Amino acid sequence: MKIAVPTDNKNGVNDKLAEHFGRAKNFLVYDTKTKKFEIFENPEAVGSGEFPPDFLHRQKIGAVIVFNLGPMAYNKFQNFRIEMRKAVQESIADNLKKFEEDELRELMKEDIF
Repeated sequence: MKIAVPTDNKNGVNDKLAEHFGRAKNFLVYDTKTKKFEIFENPEAVGSGEFPPDFLHRQKIGAVIVFNLGPMAYNKFQNFRIEMRKAVQESIADNLKKFEEDELRELMKEDIF
């Protein structure tokens, strides 16, 4: 499965998650099978006009790890059947590990703003 995580840097899995999904500069996409990742610029942040959930859906992700989402992004991910998990204040690597161990809860209504 591919998992997308918002980040403001390009240093890899030791970075922290960006606080705001839609305003993140980049998305780190991690493949749980190969244990490798790619970093993509957030299309909305660079002005391409593409909505981040649509872009990530094209990357064939199966889940996102975020602190919260706006209602439009939440609904898009729901429609695409992409899992949404609540991030913890740790590194991307720690969040990915917790995801693989099923220790991150699903996003709830209070995580939608």
